[in-house]
Amino acid sequence: MWHNHIVPFFVENPSMAIFLTLCLGYLVGKLKYKMLTLGTVTSVLLVGVVIGILMPDLKILPPLKMVFFLLFLFAIGYSVGPQFFRSFKKTGLPQVGFAVAMCVVCLVCTWICAKLAHYNAGEAVGLFSGAQTISAVIGVGQETINGLHISEAAKQSMNNVIPVMYAVTYVFGTAGSAWIIAFIGPRLMGGFAKCRQDCIDEEAQMGETLVDQPGYASSLREVPFRCYQVGNDWFGRGKKVSELEAYVLSQGRRLFVDRIRHNGQIIDTPAAGQVIYKGDEVVLSGRRESIIGEESWIGPEVQDPALLNFAIRVAPVMAATKAVDGKTVSELLS
Repeated sequence: MWHNHIVPFFVENPSMAIFLTLCLGYLVGKLKYKMLTLGTVTSVLLVGVVIGILMPDLKILPPLKMVFFLLFLFAIGYSVGPQFFRSFKKTGLPQVGFAVAMCVVCLVCTWICAKLAHYNAGEAVGLFSGAQTISAVIGVGQETINGLHISEAAKQSMNNVIPVMYAVTYVFGTAGSAWIIAFIGPRLMGGFAKCRQDCIDEEAQMGETLVDQPGYASSLREVPFRCYQVGNDWFGRGKKVSELEAYVLSQGRRLFVDRIRHNGQIIDTPAAGQVIYKGDEVVLSGRRESIIGEESWIGPEVQDPALLNFAIRVAPVMAATKAVDGKTVSELLS
């Protein structure tokens, strides 16, 4: 049944084999044994190798291979690219020197191992890309092999073995590296006790405190949220949200109206033109020094769990234009 029905089906429909590999790899990647897990990426690679062995006649079109490969590279670059370039601002030259040294060491070690094992060019490329987890080497290696003055059959054979070698060695390239760093590395640096103390000293130099440890948080909130019941005659027949924020700003403070309860109804993210009436409840946010004492003129502070219970988002902001370079926050706000 396997060779007469299942294998021919996947050979005739290679896209189904791809989806089967992804599904099985994802499921295997979710399995855990104690603290050990392969992860989805490694599992998909290994499942792909197994399916390739079980279905030797399965052929994937080269353009499709390249599309998936480029998508993989794009995802990696998109996730780590910004952090990579941001690191140059702090420790640029040491990072460049370390990267160059690592490239040379990895290349030389792989070349020596390939020579000792009598690997051909395809096997060496797969070994290098998998052991060092450098996916981009696959494309570069295939282009180089295609430019060699050898027969087309030899080129095809070398190119076909690259992903197999990559998938097999990728496991040790990830799990093996983690094991060496976690167990062998500390012993080479003087033992676990010395490494632990060095980490404590480094944290002290970097200003690390108990607040930075997992399970702890600072009790100080730079931007608190307070709820007040409007009772000041200044509101008269009603004041717009923009008028309230502008009035507070004219007093040298900056506050924002985040929510309003009017006639029992909660208004989320009120617009600038939303009117606030006496008797309404408003949630104000701002720096602590700006929001303290607002009950003295707006009205008494009240406890309204439903009104105060809403999601807030903490998002990083990156200065992308020269127009804001070197300016203080107050200058940008003005």
